[in-house]
Amino acid sequence: MNLNFTNLTLPELYTDIFTSVSYKSFVPRYRSLLLGAVAGENEKAGGNRDPDLIETAANEVSRLIPQALGVFRLITAKPGDKIEGSDFITTQIALHEYMIKALYHINRNCRTLLEAQIDYDKFESIESYLRILKKKHGFSDGVMLVAMQEWYASDEATFYNLVEREAKLKVFDTDTDGVCFQIYNAQKDEVLQVLEEMRTDNGLAISKRYFFFRIFQVFQHLYLNTQLCEFGKTSAANIEKIKEDEVGTYLMDAFNQAAKEIL
Repeated sequence: MNLNFTNLTLPELYTDIFTSVSYKSFVPRYRSLLLGAVAGENEKAGGNRDPDLIETAANEVSRLIPQALGVFRLITAKPGDKIEGSDFITTQIALHEYMIKALYHINRNCRTLLEAQIDYDKFESIESYLRILKKKHGFSDGVMLVAMQEWYASDEATFYNLVEREAKLKVFDTDTDGVCFQIYNAQKDEVLQVLEEMRTDNGLAISKRYFFFRIFQVFQHLYLNTQLCEFGKTSAANIEKIKEDEVGTYLMDAFNQAAKEIL
């Protein structure tokens, strides 16, 4: 595989990463490339390139991704599997809050890995590093935003607002779009601003669509940054080197079904 992220459609990219029972686990290769890049450096490399931080962050991402897929399965349970009435809403609120927490921690640890990718003696920031790579490889603005986790700051704010109870998550069971949700601040304004294809006409986030894209986004980020590290080392990248984590249909069924409906 060459660095062709910009040439793949989302369905093609999805097929490249997922099977009926597994997903490409980019983290071990990404971690190896990052550790190789810092090997032999002295302590002045700083905390962002600390091998222990890289190991810890990589392990957390690997641990949390299956959890996110499992919670996605529960959020998108078929109607016959649902708990009814207020118990259903209460359960879904807990699942949605857990999913937002899991995604935040996945992305926080991905940010640690991204920062370890950058030699700050050469680049002032993540943005300056990726602008140079954008020009070098010719990838689009959209791909650059995936590489740099353009969603990270808003996710962090949403997470802490929920933790500190400065915002409230509400869940709705709709006839047309299934489970939906929105987060409201103290003034009862909508916090989540989601793309049109992920929301209802009245501004609710469609849970299946929103969380599908957010999990997929993590894989896109890892896919691209693993390639960028590979190119920096060998000027070549091959997805066949990336091993699959087999997690079974138990975790993958709901996610793959969502892909068929959404992509």
